[in-house]
Amino acid sequence: MTQTVNDIADLMSDKTSHPKSNLQIPSMLRYFFTVLVLGLLVLILVMGGKALRDAPPAAIHVDDRGLTVAQYRVLQQVMNQQSVSSFFTSDLQALRDISTGLAWVDQVSISRDWQQGIVVKALPKQAVANFGTERLVDAKGAVFVPADSRELTQEQFATLQGDIAQAPVIMQQMQQVNDWYAPLDMQVEDIILSPRMTWLIRFDNGLRVIVDNENTAQKLLNLSQLLGNQLSNRRDEMQSVDLRYKNGFTIAWNLAPPKDGETPP
Repeated sequence: MTQTVNDIADLMSDKTSHPKSNLQIPSMLRYFFTVLVLGLLVLILVMGGKALRDAPPAAIHVDDRGLTVAQYRVLQQVMNQQSVSSFFTSDLQALRDISTGLAWVDQVSISRDWQQGIVVKALPKQAVANFGTERLVDAKGAVFVPADSRELTQEQFATLQGDIAQAPVIMQQMQQVNDWYAPLDMQVEDIILSPRMTWLIRFDNGLRVIVDNENTAQKLLNLSQLLGNQLSNRRDEMQSVDLRYKNGFTIAWNLAPPKDGETPP
């Protein structure tokens, strides 16, 4: 009995003394697989970069929606002159900067399209007035040269004149005056801001107004109220109004045409 117990103890001690055998990958083989995987990744990156470099130049498509024929042609010509790389590597920001460099362009959107290539969408500035005889101006006071010179000096537009840097101020002044004089059925036809900051305004009914840069808004507003009340019956007889006075103004009246048979004075 004692021997049997001892035999069992020996068997158990043999099992515990011999660890289980595990299949282990040699360190050299693990190193080889690691190097192989890294090499494949580097090869894929190199081949991908080469494919991008060797890809043909991307096509540039100008969307003609919202553009006149002249605007589309000018923008397309400018884009055709650009040297672009492939579909993925082309610098869209550079193309956007070149597009917005055109004076008549207001906003530009450039995107990649699998079918069309690089798509350029542009919104032109909307002119609301002439600025001198060689430029137009939009509602924000941005002065620009149109794509088509035939758009210059449009008769339905008022004409603004002055320093280009003052264009937003002139535009704002014209819009304010139009609001004040709209109840009188009067609209600005020409407005000039001189280097000495003197305003010369001509309305569509022929009336001319000159005003300095001191309390300009209040003087013009007061005149609109007078023309709508005390001077309403004589508005057509007025040739010009000079508001460059602190305590009043002067009026130049139209000379009445002589009657038949009368000698003008």
